[in-house]
Amino acid sequence: MRIRSHIRRLLIRSGLYYPFNLVRSVPDIVRWLRSGCVGPAPHSIKMMVVMSYVNRFPVDEFVETGTYDGDTLGYIARSGIRCTSIELSNELYAAARRRFQNDRNVRLVHGDSGEKLPELLNELGKPALFWLDGHYTSPQTAMGDISTPIVTELAGVLRHPVRSHVVLIDDARFFNGTNDYPKLDEVLRTVRESGGYSAEVSTDIIRIVPRPSTRTAAV
Repeated sequence: MRIRSHIRRLLIRSGLYYPFNLVRSVPDIVRWLRSGCVGPAPHSIKMMVVMSYVNRFPVDEFVETGTYDGDTLGYIARSGIRCTSIELSNELYAAARRRFQNDRNVRLVHGDSGEKLPELLNELGKPALFWLDGHYTSPQTAMGDISTPIVTELAGVLRHPVRSHVVLIDDARFFNGTNDYPKLDEVLRTVRESGGYSAEVSTDIIRIVPRPSTRTAAV
C-alpha cells in the first residue's frame, strides 16, 4: 500500500495522474458502453460529466460535499475555477489538506455538509456548480447523524436567492426511500415545484439546471 500511495503522489505531482487513470479505466468504460450504459458509469466518466457542466454554464465556483480521496476535486480544480469541498472524516480531511496545500483555488472545509453547506450558501452571491456526494459508503468514510444529508443540502440550494446554480447529485440509484435517501420521484417533484429549475437523470447522476428563462434573467 505504501508503494501504491507513493506512486499515486508522484503521478499527481507530475500531472500524469488523471491521464493514467483514464487509460486504466478504459476496459471498464468499454464494458459499460457495451452494456448500453446500464448501471453506474465509471468514475472517470462521471468526472468528465461534471467538468462538462463547469464548461457549459457560467458558474463562479465549484462546491463539493464529500471530498473522499480528492480525485474529483483535483480534476475540477485543474480548470482554474475556485473550488470548495466539505469533508466530515478527520482522516480524509487531513489527507486532502496535504494533497491540496499548494492549490490556491481550493478551499477545504471540515465538518458535516448538512451544517456547513448552509454557511457556504450565505457567502455565495454568484452561480455555483454543486456536486453533492457526501454520504456514508464504507468504514473509510465518516457518518454524521444520518447516512446522507442530501435533503437538507438540496433544499438549501433550491431556496438560495441566486436562481441560476447547477446541481449534480451522484448515485441516483440510491434514491429509493431507504437509508435517509428520499425517493427519486420526490426529488424530481421538489425540483419542479421550486419554480426555477428542471431536472433529469443520466449516468447515475441527478442533473438539476436553471430553466432557460431563469438563466437568461440571471445573466
